Amino acid sequence: MWSKLKALRTGLGREQTILASLVLAYVVTGKLGLAYSFDHPAASLVWPPAGVALGAFLVLGYRVWPAILLAAVLLYAAVLGAVPAVLLMGASNTAEGMLAAYLINRYAGGRHALQTPQNCVRFAALTALASFAGGATIGTAALALFGHAEWSEYGVIWLNWSVGAFAGSVIVGPMVMLFTQGSKGRWKPRQTAEAVAAFLSIVLIGVAVFFGFPAELRDYPVELTCVPALLWAAFRLGRRSAIVAATLLTSLAIAGTLEGFGPFIRNTPSGSLLMTVGFMSLTTVMTLAIAALAAEYAVAEAQLRELVVTDPLTGLPNYRRLVDVLGTEIARSNRNDRPFSVVFFDMDGLKRINDELGHLIGSRAVCRFAETLRAACRTTDTAARYGGDEFVAVLPDTDDEGAQLVIRRVAERLAEDHDKPELSVSAGVAVYPRDGGTPTTLLSAADRALYSVKAEKANARRRGVVPIREWSSAG
Repeated sequence: MWSKLKALRTGLGREQTILASLVLAYVVTGKLGLAYSFDHPAASLVWPPAGVALGAFLVLGYRVWPAILLAAVLLYAAVLGAVPAVLLMGASNTAEGMLAAYLINRYAGGRHALQTPQNCVRFAALTALASFAGGATIGTAALALFGHAEWSEYGVIWLNWSVGAFAGSVIVGPMVMLFTQGSKGRWKPRQTAEAVAAFLSIVLIGVAVFFGFPAELRDYPVELTCVPALLWAAFRLGRRSAIVAATLLTSLAIAGTLEGFGPFIRNTPSGSLLMTVGFMSLTTVMTLAIAALAAEYAVAEAQLRELVVTDPLTGLPNYRRLVDVLGTEIARSNRNDRPFSVVFFDMDGLKRINDELGHLIGSRAVCRFAETLRAACRTTDTAARYGGDEFVAVLPDTDDEGAQLVIRRVAERLAEDHDKPELSVSAGVAVYPRDGGTPTTLLSAADRALYSVKAEKANARRRGVVPIREWSSAG
């Protein structure tokens, strides 16, 4: 009972911490965004809270809406004061985030929307739909209805609100979604060095484009020089690095544009920021789609490599993989001066099973033996299908005696298997370097030892004698 209460308190504490952190993140990023509001103090072209809300709804679910509503109301109240309009504005932002999350969950894969290029594009399109048709329309109307803005300003405020929400959703939202998913492991030193080089390139290009070019050069398409650096991150470093690179470049672009540099300078700060945020939002969507495509390609390549070296029936390594393993074990044996064994197995009577019971039963018998062989081997061993009814086990740091133990385990497991038909095997052993110095000679030696056992069994059956030997060594 006490343990259940303790677990409940722990869960509630964790839930409260998450909700408090969500409110804090929304308010802090909102204050940062409102620092760039030029046409109205409550509407900004830089609006990270939209991404915080969208990411929270996609990752944590719709249950966090009270925290989003509270944060939005607190944020707007800090700007406009405790007036009725802030309730409607906060509710519109909350509804906008929930609408975008619902559409993405329904049509774009939910929190995993960034895993495929198609869903990345759907994610951006649905986010744009919710941003331009949702919170901006209601929120701007609330400002005008309660006298905090003129109706003549509706179009400008609505545009700033919509573009800011869209930009925040496609830049900050993916950051929340990707960094709340489990990591696949740490980078190797080589990958870390490449990531450092890529991000240094992004910083240098961002500074050169958005701080180094005066307004007089804005007619030149210098912003396109950012694309190769983002493609580098997308293709080589993965989706997380791609969104971090896009966010970093967006920050440099906004800062440089407001300082009067870069290709997006217009007559007003609001116009300049609109061009910058619009360009970086679309560039981020493109970067995420390309990163998803690269991730898909990497997965497909890994699956193809696995298919090339895997037997499709049993799931064991095939002959191609077996030869590679033997080459690796030979090299390791030469380094540490320790032998290893190769055991060649042959299923007894598989042709009879196929002829009498059918090939489906025969295929099932092959799979049963593959499972038995896999279970009898250590994690450091390699069990492979050589072809047909022949299998090979590569046993590192093992001599004749150790190989015999593996063969005995296989025979015992087959004897304990009560499925029909009953299975039995013969085996031959070769030891490196005693019986051969290459993969081919080792396999040939083990094969010869195997067929000496098969021949002995055949002679015993002709004489009506029960064979007593299940294995033989090439040595």
